[in-house]
Amino acid sequence: MFIKRDLSISRREFARAVVGAAAGIAGSSKLGWAVAPRDRIVVAMSVGIDSVNPYAHSDSPLYGLWGHIMESLVDTDYERKNFSPELATAWSPKGNEWTFQLRKGVTFHDGSPFTAKDVAYSYERLVKDKQSLQAPNLSDIKEVKAPDDYTLVIVTQRPKVALLGLLYNRVILSQKAAERLGERLDDQAIGTGPYRFAGWQRGGHFTMRRNEKYWGAAPSVREIVWRPVKEDAARIAAIESGQADIINQVPVHEIDRLKRNPRVRVEMLRGLRVLYIGLNPAHKPFDNKLVRQAFNYAVDQEAIIKHVHENQVYGLKGLLGPQMLGYDDQLENYPYDPEKAKKLLAEAGYPNGLTVDFNTHAGRYQKDRETAQAIASQMAKAGIKTDIKAAEYAIYEEEFNNGKYGMYMFGRGSITDPEAFYIRYFRSGRGKRLSYKNSDFDRIFDQQSETFDSAKREEMLRQLGKILHEDCPVIPLYNTADVYAVRREVIWKPRPDEKIPVVNARFQS
Repeated sequence: MFIKRDLSISRREFARAVVGAAAGIAGSSKLGWAVAPRDRIVVAMSVGIDSVNPYAHSDSPLYGLWGHIMESLVDTDYERKNFSPELATAWSPKGNEWTFQLRKGVTFHDGSPFTAKDVAYSYERLVKDKQSLQAPNLSDIKEVKAPDDYTLVIVTQRPKVALLGLLYNRVILSQKAAERLGERLDDQAIGTGPYRFAGWQRGGHFTMRRNEKYWGAAPSVREIVWRPVKEDAARIAAIESGQADIINQVPVHEIDRLKRNPRVRVEMLRGLRVLYIGLNPAHKPFDNKLVRQAFNYAVDQEAIIKHVHENQVYGLKGLLGPQMLGYDDQLENYPYDPEKAKKLLAEAGYPNGLTVDFNTHAGRYQKDRETAQAIASQMAKAGIKTDIKAAEYAIYEEEFNNGKYGMYMFGRGSITDPEAFYIRYFRSGRGKRLSYKNSDFDRIFDQQSETFDSAKREEMLRQLGKILHEDCPVIPLYNTADVYAVRREVIWKPRPDEKIPVVNARFQS
């Protein structure tokens, strides 16, 4: 079932498949895509599964995919700006302990009952698994106790107000299945969710079928097929030909045309992902604050938004958007001032400018390649020469997670409470992505993390934003718009976190 070669679909391959389908021979085409029947939804997504280890990624769209098969203790209710029950039905904090009441009558896909022991096993594996990219989210947990099958107690190092946000997206596996299957557990992808794992090909499809014994409301759609389609034109061809029902990351230049297509509608909303440039102080010259400030003056955020993204993304003040806890509308962007940047570089010891590697992904986010090129052009006017390096994303992600880049472009999604974001990037000693150290930031971060008074905590988060704004370990770029195209006959609404929740989708009768 597992193959090594990359089956992600190119524009040329997809065009051949579409022509074949039009001639009535799609079933024998190389890709084998046929127009989806009405009990199946095909999602053509810009990213795909590289591993069936559910902890070996930290990507918002993939959290959404896994959430159909495996569930977390809590989900996010964006309308109420709060958390909603999933496998936990109630919770309460007291000091450095959180007590959870778990949902009864839930079974895994292999028939084994869901209990608190499964949660304890899953969190232990998430932290200890060498492939896990989610371990830092649980680094503040000291102990997980299961006093009975349906009570879970999580003990943190210190009181932890944002614990629910850290447990969100941490899916629960079956301990009994792990004991039975050993290293073959991930091949089965056993969860408690509304869909069951049905098949996977690396770089190809990920297929799931309805769980007829699901504890909650039964989904309308029997089968979901997720296909990684990296190229924008190929995803557009898929939705227009009827060979996909939902696609993400619609290019801005295609929005108006798709709106005129009677068979397709466009869904667009302000998302929770921020794009930024990291300036890693572990790498010279970014250990110098003056250099980091100069780089901020060397980027014209407004021009990027207007000319590269055609005003289809949103500007930032600081690193957070207005829908995020800790947003500070009093922060002012660094204006584009190449002469000011040159003076700061001279003061830092670079009177003749400097040359740096600029690491970026290409095709991961809308117009990321064009954004990087525009930034390189802007920086050149400040005496900064950038050598753009765009590795394959799997390589890029590994090197980025291991702190090998000095200057890089990246995006962080699903930000409502910035606790997890700050842990991964700015709280010293917690991660390698951005080896930033600031004793004032650490002190205030630790204080807000155990402050249950929401008004006081939000003020502390704004203080953290001011520190980052002044110290410049990043260059904020923009807040994304999430744009989807959907077949008209599919009833479906997007979330602002880049997840594609098909569980609530249905076809018009």
